[in-house]
Amino acid sequence: MTKESGTIQLSHLEQTIYFASQRRGVHLLDADFATDLLGISRKHAVNLLASMAQKGALHRVGRGRYAVISPDVLYRRRSYVVDPHLILDELMQSNGSDGLYYVAYQSAAAIHGAAHQLPFALLVAVPQQRRPIKLGRAQIQFVQLKPEKLFGFQQTLYHDVSLNVSDREKTILDCLERFDLCGGVAEVARSISALIDGTNPATLLDYLPRMDNQALAQRLGLILERLSTVQEIEGGLIDGIARQVGEYVYPLDPHEPEAGVLDGRWRIRENVDVLGEL
Repeated sequence: MTKESGTIQLSHLEQTIYFASQRRGVHLLDADFATDLLGISRKHAVNLLASMAQKGALHRVGRGRYAVISPDVLYRRRSYVVDPHLILDELMQSNGSDGLYYVAYQSAAAIHGAAHQLPFALLVAVPQQRRPIKLGRAQIQFVQLKPEKLFGFQQTLYHDVSLNVSDREKTILDCLERFDLCGGVAEVARSISALIDGTNPATLLDYLPRMDNQALAQRLGLILERLSTVQEIEGGLIDGIARQVGEYVYPLDPHEPEAGVLDGRWRIRENVDVLGEL
């Protein structure tokens, strides 16, 4: 197996590993895969995978784990992009932990078809701090959440693999809570506008107090009320959020100057024009 330039040449055993991964739809390899496939020692398997990575057929993503570079990349390009979605679940299930994670924030919004800006990395919520993983020009960025906030996700099919992805309701809340990861409050409002049509109001109201973030509730209420002037938003949802308003005043975007009109119902100082960004 050679690249057109002749720079990649795999041994017979390396080709066996590579093409077996293609036939089986395996996107992440480790020594166990090669050992079971070829009946060789673990040390031999480790050496084969390291050799394949050195030749450019695999990309190391962690200790003893390698992402498979697709054939079209090997044959037609000098640079490559590994789609991190394709290896994420295998990576999380094989890292020695309980595999608890979900695709979150703008990455989840993109999967739901509601992101107006492509996220700069695949954003993944996890219970423990983890270093980011680079995959050529792509990257997986892990965001540590408290265990009580790791809820509201479901298995979703992405091409030919299953991923844990936050549902529409949790995606709304996560994006608004960490709008710094999602392009800012106004950009998140655009995603909310796209997500809300398929949202279950009862679920959203159930999730909201579990976020334990008063400013989040008040910001969401104001954004939904503004959106209701240009699209249909269930009135019961807005009224339900209004019952959770607290006594403190928060800026809509704390990173912007504290100017703008104070909305008495939501106790939010509207220093960002939400509708102007739609």
